[in-house]
Amino acid sequence: MKTGQEIRLKQTQRFVLGHELRQAMAILQFSAQELADYVEQQLVENPMLELREEGNNEWKETKEADGDQEDYTAEWVEYFCDSSDLGLTRGSEPDSPAVTPEPPGAAPSLYEHLLGQIGLLRLPAGERLIGEYIIGNIGADGYLKATVEEMALSLGVPAGVVEKVLQLVQTLDPPGIGARSLKECLYLQAERAGLDQLVKAMITDYLEALAEGEIPQIARRLGVAVGEVFKAVETIRTLNPKPGSGFAGEPVQYIVPDVIIEKIGGEYVVSVNDNAYPRLRINHTYRELLRKGGLSAETKGFIRARLKQALWLVKSIEKRQATLYRIATALVEMQRGFLDAGVSALRPLTLRDVARAVRLHESTVSRAVAHKYVQCPRGIFKLKFFFDSGVSESGGKAMAARSVKCLIRDIVAAEGPENPLSDQEIARALHLRGIKLSRRTVAKYRADLGIPGAAKRRGRAEIQKKSSL
Repeated sequence: MKTGQEIRLKQTQRFVLGHELRQAMAILQFSAQELADYVEQQLVENPMLELREEGNNEWKETKEADGDQEDYTAEWVEYFCDSSDLGLTRGSEPDSPAVTPEPPGAAPSLYEHLLGQIGLLRLPAGERLIGEYIIGNIGADGYLKATVEEMALSLGVPAGVVEKVLQLVQTLDPPGIGARSLKECLYLQAERAGLDQLVKAMITDYLEALAEGEIPQIARRLGVAVGEVFKAVETIRTLNPKPGSGFAGEPVQYIVPDVIIEKIGGEYVVSVNDNAYPRLRINHTYRELLRKGGLSAETKGFIRARLKQALWLVKSIEKRQATLYRIATALVEMQRGFLDAGVSALRPLTLRDVARAVRLHESTVSRAVAHKYVQCPRGIFKLKFFFDSGVSESGGKAMAARSVKCLIRDIVAAEGPENPLSDQEIARALHLRGIKLSRRTVAKYRADLGIPGAAKRRGRAEIQKKSSL
């Protein structure tokens, strides 16, 4: 047996992502809001960048006075003076006015509403502080988000004291406020309204059974007529499961579309929304310093490095916009049926299909559509909405899964309410339309649509029938 050490050379190829390329990939994946935040950050960190005024084409080619300096200016000119139409709103035409949502009204928040009420009560200072702390732990839906034990530990007081003050808070308006569960929320409202014991018993003991439509079983267990149970159900339905609704809450997060598709003269026109983030240009002061020369080596190095970063950032944003435009244009061509007729005409489409059409790598398309929204005549959708798996039809054609789900919804909507279709019967109905789906797949799609099974639909139909009498 021979032992020893030896040295061998092995040559391999490895692709290492530089900082600039990683930045470009991140920018491609940013949503409109994320890109706006990133640009704001870069404006603070890089003195070479500043906001660009609209309708002002200041990019003119200049020569550097210092002969040994790299000529970045030519790159600026080539990039910013390009007037080709990539779906970007560039040039001298003024931008369309941005639509600014109306600010919320001055209605009080739930917290302010409750705080005002407890302030009117004559409470000892300690209990008032506990009450205010409890109110601070009530969410926008009106439910308590912390346990009594957690609050007692934080306040350094016995749990029994916190429970006592909580019961006081639960007497405030709106009814049901400060509940720890749906049962408690509904029960508090029933108690406040003086509802009968049957309603209270159904809330505390049979709420889950009600959701399952088990009306006859509930009537049998409680020893009452089915009609009384139906009457109690109607009373429960008048209660508010979210007592905090109706008050001013957190600021609404508005969706900013990255791509806009408009129908003009029978054709769909694609544009990329570059109004969602600040426009950039190279700072004039530093550009002039670089052009005139006479700078120290240290200053030159600083300006060159920052200029390179600024140029790469602007190019990365422009590349992002151009890539989005290419992909959106391909989606318009491939999903024209959806734009014309709706979800029922959505065709199966994969990232690979689009990547081939636009001659980009599949991973690039995946990054480009991530976290992005498109505004089109049919509404605002995630870009990923246009990508869908397919289901085989007779004749070798394929149908998008969303289109099949749309058909399932239509089939269920047309069924007899007293005789709802089983999943197997829905599968047969689809088969008659040339779509072969297993019962298990139908059940999955039905669940995705939020449609309950046949037994639950039958129970709901019975409740609705009785309540209309």
